[in-house]
Amino acid sequence: MRWFVIVFILLMATLTLVNAQDGEKIFYSKCAGCHSIGGGDRAGPDLMGVTEKRDVEWLIRVIVEPDKLTAEEDPVQMELIAKYGLQMPNLGVTRDEAIEIIKYLNQFSTSPSEIGRPKEPQLEEQQEQKIPVAPGNYDVKLGRALFTGESRFKNGGAPCISCHSVKKAGIDGGTLAVDLSDLYPKLGEKGLYGIFKSLQFPVMKDIYAGKPLTDKEIYGLIAFFQEASASPKKSAGAYPLSGIGLFLIGLLVAVLYYRRLINGR
Repeated sequence: MRWFVIVFILLMATLTLVNAQDGEKIFYSKCAGCHSIGGGDRAGPDLMGVTEKRDVEWLIRVIVEPDKLTAEEDPVQMELIAKYGLQMPNLGVTRDEAIEIIKYLNQFSTSPSEIGRPKEPQLEEQQEQKIPVAPGNYDVKLGRALFTGESRFKNGGAPCISCHSVKKAGIDGGTLAVDLSDLYPKLGEKGLYGIFKSLQFPVMKDIYAGKPLTDKEIYGLIAFFQEASASPKKSAGAYPLSGIGLFLIGLLVAVLYYRRLINGR
């Protein structure tokens, strides 16, 4: 009987470890682009100790169906959207996968929730997710060229201008998605790095599937958005007025030419 108990305990410990590893894999493939564990906020909140702060069922819902929480105007969800400036995208994570993610995050809580047993976290390896930075990476010209398509992304991703504008930089692009003039003040360097590193937003993840951005490209874009956000708002009014002026001049020339034809007969 004693051997049976020992074997059972070892089996349960093994299953817990396997689940934690599964959750870790899912976390780093789906979540780590926008969230750290102890490394500070990025595009979304730092998830250190999140299982102590939030109810398990709420965590499952925000991972599986964040769009529904927003539609229901869930107060916690609305508070997060107000703070970070965007809703977490629906990444197609299943309920079972969400539970594995939470089991993994549960390791980084001082009072683990009932959803899984913790193991000793290896904080030196996992807690601090540092962003690789080199001075030469902050290339505004490169970032602008990548945005407009003048330079191609190394792995073949579509230029940002296909869907976005940056009106403060004088760039009118596609209308599929929002103007990005004030993206840098909303998300900051860490937030933008997380978004560009993961590319997990619904449209982006399909367009850039298998086409990740390099760190040099990411930091070029960050530098470009930072500069654009500091620029005075470009006036779009001058262009329509000049167009109207040219139209009126052309109309006047046409009228005068028509009169000369009439008078010459």
